[in-house]
Amino acid sequence: MKARELAFLGSMAAAFMARAQDPQFSQFYAAAQYLNPALTGNTHQDRIAMNYRLQWPGVRPGYETYMAAYDHRFSTSPAGIGGMVLRDKAGTSGLFSTTVGLSYSYEARINYRRALRFGTRIGYTMRGVDPSGYLFADQVLRDNAPVTIEPNLIERVNYLDLAGGMMYYSEHFWAGLSMNHLNRPNTSLMIGGEARMQARTSVHAGYRFSIDGRHISKSETRMTIASHYKMQGKWDQLDLGWYIDHGQLTGGLWYRGLPLVKAYQPGYGNNDAVILMVGYQTESQLRFVYSYDITISKLTMKSAGAHEISLIYEWPKKAKNRKHKIVPCPKF
Repeated sequence: MKARELAFLGSMAAAFMARAQDPQFSQFYAAAQYLNPALTGNTHQDRIAMNYRLQWPGVRPGYETYMAAYDHRFSTSPAGIGGMVLRDKAGTSGLFSTTVGLSYSYEARINYRRALRFGTRIGYTMRGVDPSGYLFADQVLRDNAPVTIEPNLIERVNYLDLAGGMMYYSEHFWAGLSMNHLNRPNTSLMIGGEARMQARTSVHAGYRFSIDGRHISKSETRMTIASHYKMQGKWDQLDLGWYIDHGQLTGGLWYRGLPLVKAYQPGYGNNDAVILMVGYQTESQLRFVYSYDITISKLTMKSAGAHEISLIYEWPKKAKNRKHKIVPCPKF
C-alpha cells in the first residue's frame, strides 16, 4: 500500500473514531470567542482579531489554523454580539474544516467590582477531505483510473455546533468555564457511519497585579499569572504561564502539558511545549503578538515547533460609560 493510501486511511480512521482534538491556540486569549463565548464583547466597544497558527512545519506541510473574528459591546445594555470564522487544515491528509459562528453574551453585575458574564455560540461547520492526492486500489486495478469508485466515502459533511460558557471576574481575578460541541454532532465521512464529536471542556483562570507599586488601573508594569485547562474525550492538557506588560510591550513564558497527572500509555508522558511570547501595542490600539512553541514531547524539535501570530484592533480607547468594566484577562 502506498504512503498516500496510508495517509488517507489514517485520516479516515481519525474521522470515523472522532478522536482528533480541536485546533488550539497558544495565545488563547487572543481568540476570545473561540476560548469562551462569554468573552464576546469583552472590550470597550468594538474589536477585530485575526489569528494564524502553523504547527509542526517540520512535518511538511504542517497543520494550519486561521481565524478571523469581530465583536461589539452595546453601550446601552450589558450585552455583546460577535462572529468568527475558523479554518483548519490537517497536514497532507487533505482533512479540513471551516466553522462560521455567531456569539452572544450578557453581563450581570454582582456589585461595582464584581460581575458574571454568560455567553452562547451557534456554529455551522463544513468538514471534509480532498481525495485528489490519494491513490486507491480500484484505480490501480482499472489501469490507473483518475478517480476512485469507492462507495463509502463522503467528501464533505455539514453540521450545527453549539457552545456555551460563563465568566466570573473582579478587578484582579477572573475564572471561566466553556463547553463546546454540546450537541455532539455526527462528523463521520463514511456513508452510514457515526462519529460523534467529543465535547470539549475549557477551564481558564488568572490573576493580574501591579509590580511597580501603583494602582492596577494606573500601573505601567503589570504581571498576569494565568492557566488554561482543556479536556476532550480521553485527552487533556494544561497551559500554565505568565505575562508581563510594560508600557506598550508584552512578554510571556508558558508551559503546556500535564506530566505529573496523566500519561496516556507507559513511557509516554503528557509533555508538549514551552512557549515564548512577545507582543507590542501601538498608540492606536493595534496589538501584534508572536509566539513560538518549543516542542519538548517525543516529537522533539524535528517537528520545528509551532509559529503563531495574532493581530487585534480595538476602538475606542476608553468606554463612554464610566461604569463599564471589562474582564481583566490578557488580550494576547
